[in-house]
Amino acid sequence: MGGARLRLLAVVAVLAMLAAACGGDDDGGATGATGETTGGATGATGETGGGELGGTLVISNWDQYMPEDLIPSFEEATGVDVELALHTTNEDIMGKITAQNGGGFDLVFVSGPFVQALVAQGWAAELDHSKIPNLANLYPEASQLGYDPGNVHSVPYAWGTTGICYRTDMVSEAPTSWEVFRDPPDELDGKMTMLGTDRWLLQPALLSLGYSINTTDPAQIEEAVEWTLEAKRHLLGFDDTTFYSKLVSGEALAVHAWDGWCEYGRAEEPNIDFVVPEEGSDV
Repeated sequence: MGGARLRLLAVVAVLAMLAAACGGDDDGGATGATGETTGGATGATGETGGGELGGTLVISNWDQYMPEDLIPSFEEATGVDVELALHTTNEDIMGKITAQNGGGFDLVFVSGPFVQALVAQGWAAELDHSKIPNLANLYPEASQLGYDPGNVHSVPYAWGTTGICYRTDMVSEAPTSWEVFRDPPDELDGKMTMLGTDRWLLQPALLSLGYSINTTDPAQIEEAVEWTLEAKRHLLGFDDTTFYSKLVSGEALAVHAWDGWCEYGRAEEPNIDFVVPEEGSDV
């Protein structure tokens, strides 16, 4: 798909396209499965001269965020080839998109605030809701999210929270406060990691200090920066990609992490648990 606009969909939209493709209806079947787009990568969702799908759909997603059989099933049902690229952070995929002036991908998986950024750049195509029937299955609240009211440019596919994952077999007490990163017990000192992505970097500090994670007050942000610098002295490092493997190996004993990744770790090491600190977290 030529041009420089992206369609911001998520797994729920891909599943909706797959369901439509399997419907066998001339108006809502394979043709309806495409969804219209005004830009992206290769023309995967465009129709061939005979009204059939063709080309390659280029998707960027985080690792393990799709069922393994989803892409093969979609390819078999539609005749569209899928090329899956992986990104490790929102900043990673934003950098790739920016380098190509909004091109290179047809579908991308990003967190809410990054939807706004792509829309502001003019790189996000508006969705044709008539071709995403599974939108009807969303909770009403999921259709009125602050970053994209009405799902004009994106479809939510998952939600979660952040907290502290820790090794129950190697820690004497569960870490129940964000303060553990700034003032840890001896057993955790130097054996913790915190997320380094900008959205979550200051979250533990802001919540520990009693401030909103969405604050724009310069004084509060500066205080949170100082808190984070104090915590840094007690960390293995800031880590968005290998923290759960460090937890599995025992190199780290407590990590600031997304709940879903803690579940990946628990699948390999049952002595991993997750706690939302008493000061609260995000959704």
